[in-house]
Amino acid sequence: MSDAPLVTVTIDGVAVSVPKGTLLVEAAKRIKQEIPVYCYHTKLGPAGLCRICLVEIEGMPKLQIACNTAVADGMVVHTQNDKVNAGRSMVVELFLVNHPLDCPICDKGGECDLQDYAMAYGRGASDSVDGKTSKPKAVDLGPTIVLDEERCVVCQRCVRFDDIIADESQLVLKDRGYKDMIATATGDPYRHNFTGNVTELCPVGALTSKAYRFKSRPWDLERTRTTCTQCPVGCQAFVDTRFGGVQRVMSVEGDDAISDGWLCDRGRYNTGFYASRDRVTQPLLKKDGAFVQIGWDDAFALWAKAVKAGESGAIGGGRLTNEEAYLLQHVFRAAGVANVDWRAGSQRVATPFGRGGSYTDLESAELVLIVGESPAERAPVMDLRVKKAVRKGARVVAVSAAADAAAALQGASAVALIWDGVDGALANGVYDAVATADPHVYIASEQANARGAEAMGVLPRGGAKDFDGMLAGDVSSLLLFGVNPVLNHPDGPAVAEALAKIPFLVVSDLFLTETAQCATLVLPAKGAFEKSGTTLDLAGDLLPVNRSLDAPEGALSDFEMLIGLAQQLGVDLPTSEALERAVVEAAAKAPPTSFETLASNRGRASRPTHLFAGGGTAAHDERIAALRPVVAPAEEAVEA
Repeated sequence: MSDAPLVTVTIDGVAVSVPKGTLLVEAAKRIKQEIPVYCYHTKLGPAGLCRICLVEIEGMPKLQIACNTAVADGMVVHTQNDKVNAGRSMVVELFLVNHPLDCPICDKGGECDLQDYAMAYGRGASDSVDGKTSKPKAVDLGPTIVLDEERCVVCQRCVRFDDIIADESQLVLKDRGYKDMIATATGDPYRHNFTGNVTELCPVGALTSKAYRFKSRPWDLERTRTTCTQCPVGCQAFVDTRFGGVQRVMSVEGDDAISDGWLCDRGRYNTGFYASRDRVTQPLLKKDGAFVQIGWDDAFALWAKAVKAGESGAIGGGRLTNEEAYLLQHVFRAAGVANVDWRAGSQRVATPFGRGGSYTDLESAELVLIVGESPAERAPVMDLRVKKAVRKGARVVAVSAAADAAAALQGASAVALIWDGVDGALANGVYDAVATADPHVYIASEQANARGAEAMGVLPRGGAKDFDGMLAGDVSSLLLFGVNPVLNHPDGPAVAEALAKIPFLVVSDLFLTETAQCATLVLPAKGAFEKSGTTLDLAGDLLPVNRSLDAPEGALSDFEMLIGLAQQLGVDLPTSEALERAVVEAAAKAPPTSFETLASNRGRASRPTHLFAGGGTAAHDERIAALRPVVAPAEEAVEA
């Protein structure tokens, strides 16, 4: 809430009080009056380029632009009258002078403001007698975007997003006048972690998504709001489906508290794997070194027999919903299995110690300390918050020793500490060095729902084995839900060797990942869009996951698998009401890790994270193949 004094302005005969300095376009929203805009966007601020937002202000001889005019006490504004409409009509005509009338094939059709403005303010005939200027069509701008230069109205939203929000400055406006066109400054392909946002910001379909191009009309889509589970940030997103397939993923404009209205490219584009032919759709049992299909009844019977036969263990990864994570530890502990854990990679802790914080708290930090890996790849939209804090004057310091943090403090009163959850001793030392500033602590997890798994109790208790202990011990059976340690563990080859020695290894996954190939029994799992539940983001928000897609026949959610196992083991299950209550209570009471535990927990060696790396969904989505990291071939040994 602004602390600025209130001023009263009259808009279309309605008096409204707003903070001094409020732009007219925002003040009008208080009385549900939408002033047309193109270049203006609430997250980008005023630009004053397109002029479609013309209004009349009494006492001023000319029409004014509402996007760049601040209110003044006593101001009287008219957003609708003959003079205003005539001005907007001229602006629309200028937009249409060279704009192609290709609405029937334009991806923006049905969602295009220019269509609405042409209907509202357009004239029946144009004063121009010249033909339209042709510009290149279907320009390949980069791995995710196709540009139709003819449609561009030069609002520069894309350029300003790239400069102001993403802090990339790759997009620029080249040439002048009618030759204006959007391009990259260097001529290189447009690529970073947030490119897809410009397709939503583009008001006329000039920037179109390769994944969605010519796929559907908006009125043919079924829309579901859910939580993105590609990383631990928890961005709210719309999933639009048609004919049983995902057509696109869109941001939620009002999701200011979490995503700030943006999506990273993985959350937006990594959806093609749902329709991959490589998906596992039947339980697979390894016999004589090869997998054969079996039925679910046989799979549950074999699995339960293995759990009963000796010491067992279970790993519930961050792919699980909170309900699945809670049920996993409930079923296994009720069956006498104490060895449960979620930590199969580098990370050892997911719950912030000290004082946690919201994403908006991060924006207000004067000093941001990063311990371990940067959140740019683990929690990309969170990294946009860090950039926002920098624009407000914050300093960002990567620290490798507690002394670095103490030196960086320099009297800063608002401190944020972002940790990757790996080296607990270092994190504890850094916290102690800046404890007087009472810092907000965030843990950018390598798994999406790591904090949820930890809160739901998927941790060893009372001397039970953790993941490393299960690999080194004599467990006769082990379950791996939603993890791929052979690829993601810092010592993947050693993990593969250890897993090969376990008599009965069960892996639940969507694909035959590197870890699944080591399994005795592979269980076909549903993806995030194919099930419902909740997740816990890194800021501690309990968020809904809503099913928007039907899974392939034969695949089950991890929740359904655990029910089947519980029935075989004779374990009583909580009612849906009791489960919901338990999840809410566990999420609210998730205890922070003690300083003593952190100090003694140095974790494992961390392995660098890349947003589009991994052997699961990213590896089996050909639509994002160009976004995957390029792995350099191993260098040949050079003799001394």
